[in-house]
Amino acid sequence: MTRIRTALASLLLLAALAPPAHAIQAHRLAPGERIALDGRLDERAWGEAEALADFHQVSPDDKAPPPVRTEARFAYDRQALYVAVKAWDPEPERLRAPFARRDGVLADQDMVALFIDPLGTRKFAHFVRANPRGVLADGLYNEDTGNEDFAPDFEVDVATGRFPGGWTAEFRIPFSSLRYTDPPSATWSVLVFRNWPREQRYRIASSPLPRDSNCFLCLNLPLTGLEGLPSTRHLALTPQLTLRGTRQREGAASGSDREAVAGLDLKWRPRADLVVDATLNPDFSQVELDTPLLSGNNQFSLFYNEKRPFFLEGSDVLQSPTNALYTRTVTDPAWGVRATRRGEGLDYTVLAARDDGGGLVLLPGTYGNGLARQDRKSLATIARLRGQWNGLTPGLVFADRSYDGGGYNRVLGPDLAWWVDRENRVRAQFLQSWTTAQPDGAGGLARGPRDADHFARVDWSYGGPAWREFLAVEDVGPRFRDDSGFYTQNGYRTLYSETQRRFLDVGPFNEVSPYLNAEYRTARDGGVVYQQNYLGVQLGLPRATNVWLELRPNGLVGLRPGGGLRKRDQVYLQVESNPARWFPRLYSEIAYGDRADVANNRIGRGWFATVQASLRLHPRAELEYRIDDDHVDALEPVEGSKRIIGQRSQQLLAIWHFSARDSLRTIWQAGWVKRAPSLWEKPVSHRERSDTLSVVFGHRRGLELTLYVGVTVGRTLDADTGAALRQAEVFAKGSWTFDVL
Repeated sequence: MTRIRTALASLLLLAALAPPAHAIQAHRLAPGERIALDGRLDERAWGEAEALADFHQVSPDDKAPPPVRTEARFAYDRQALYVAVKAWDPEPERLRAPFARRDGVLADQDMVALFIDPLGTRKFAHFVRANPRGVLADGLYNEDTGNEDFAPDFEVDVATGRFPGGWTAEFRIPFSSLRYTDPPSATWSVLVFRNWPREQRYRIASSPLPRDSNCFLCLNLPLTGLEGLPSTRHLALTPQLTLRGTRQREGAASGSDREAVAGLDLKWRPRADLVVDATLNPDFSQVELDTPLLSGNNQFSLFYNEKRPFFLEGSDVLQSPTNALYTRTVTDPAWGVRATRRGEGLDYTVLAARDDGGGLVLLPGTYGNGLARQDRKSLATIARLRGQWNGLTPGLVFADRSYDGGGYNRVLGPDLAWWVDRENRVRAQFLQSWTTAQPDGAGGLARGPRDADHFARVDWSYGGPAWREFLAVEDVGPRFRDDSGFYTQNGYRTLYSETQRRFLDVGPFNEVSPYLNAEYRTARDGGVVYQQNYLGVQLGLPRATNVWLELRPNGLVGLRPGGGLRKRDQVYLQVESNPARWFPRLYSEIAYGDRADVANNRIGRGWFATVQASLRLHPRAELEYRIDDDHVDALEPVEGSKRIIGQRSQQLLAIWHFSARDSLRTIWQAGWVKRAPSLWEKPVSHRERSDTLSVVFGHRRGLELTLYVGVTVGRTLDADTGAALRQAEVFAKGSWTFDVL
């Protein structure tokens, strides 16, 4: 304890003696003065605002002078913060500036990004990106988890322009879109970031960020001069209407249905630091489709990201060291209400929703998870409290799921993130669960005896100039369950480590980094459940190309209780790259060797492969293709086919942008599964196939007015039974946001 106190005192002393970062002064517009958002930067205010011109290269060279010049200026009035960025470019004809969806401004494009921390704590930030075409991406960044969440959208405007030596971006960010304290903090913090992809991908920042730093916002520059900010008292209503017609045919039976679904969203900001959201009868269907994932040979369920607007306010506050709160467990909300507050030392969010059910509840286990039908309505309540004091971020998680007819699942526990310094971070989380909603033996849940158990995790991360280390320890009781989170496994103890040594500028490589990832997981009785030994090397090349080569020898996996251990040897290759302006992204991975046959508790031979490619054959067109392929063959001699399972899923996404507001999106998804039934312990179908086609026209004027019109058709076929299900849906969905006060 004495050593800990001494270390803390030393850190506080060093922080006090460290020279303060140069503060950027925001220029206040005179009464009646206006900035026209046109990308020209010719207003007097921009000439009077202080220029931030000291930028630093983050990669491929660490803290080297940047290859291109960048300047940023900040101004504000009573309504909004304005930011002007001037980006010089010696070859502006090579700018990568395609049309794209909102939040589609990615690393393959020229872009500037702003990270704005209105609290000054350097723990969270609003981020806004723009490419030279004026396409926007925005969201929230959480420093403790390192998560950049694009799902939340805010009312932000940008205009871009060109000048002979480069391009400009002029942002208008209403204070009503920024979450700050009441009264506002005297000092905010900011980071201006630029992406310049050419033969190399250059990352440039307004702070001297070390290339291998563990933190990102810790070196943000102070932003001062923001005085007399509005209280942002605000109330907005968003009525929604969905018109839908469906038709379904299964064999000789068919049916159709038409419905109109009206809903209402409310956003009330009674003071600057508090936002209240409410929703009534929301309709979250049609517009977004999840990327299909292979599920025919999985030991545990798959995770899908949250995209539904009501759940996104303060999404960074919900994040803790593990997935304790997962809002997609609320399957079909009839209504919901939420309050989110941000303060200089304390944040919280509290959410309650009435869930009409229809989904599935995860039932974690040691060797695989089960599922229970969520066939009863429930009331879901989740809360997250987060403190912010110097380098410490203590937190508290609470979740309750109370089911109609009796039974509940409740989870409560603290967590902590501690930035010891810029290179070392320690996190911990402890959760206790209490459960009376037990499996009823018929695939659902019913009230039963109370179970109680725990989840505990501690991890340490180090990121230095040469070495990167990560170490995590977990202990999870066999009856721990979190119906409002995402935990697929319980009843185990595990030790996991990652060690990497980085060598920069080695011959033709930007980076050569050998690494070792290891995990040892046991059941509560001490028996081994899982063991991995991944020995690999990461190679960094021009055009943002990274290659990972791995040997995976002597892996062990247990697939069922009492079923023994199965040994696996594999080789693995992963490649990601931004090859060219017309071919902005390539991602591919393949694992070959011993493969687990989960359903039949044995090892086969085969591969898993993924290829994802993005093409830009025209500035207005987006084309993305993804294919996942999985095959497992029997090792022993068999009669007939030795293919235990083969499965494939494909998705083709095509978008044509008529303008920045209007687009036509087409998604084709297809998947099939083939099996040799004689090699399975339980009866299975020989072949299954599914196809979905979705075409949607979207008109989006900021966040205030959206209109979507589309059609979706799909079919599911079972070759053995001849069963065929065909579905078609036509819909129109509109929403309009208007201010009440």
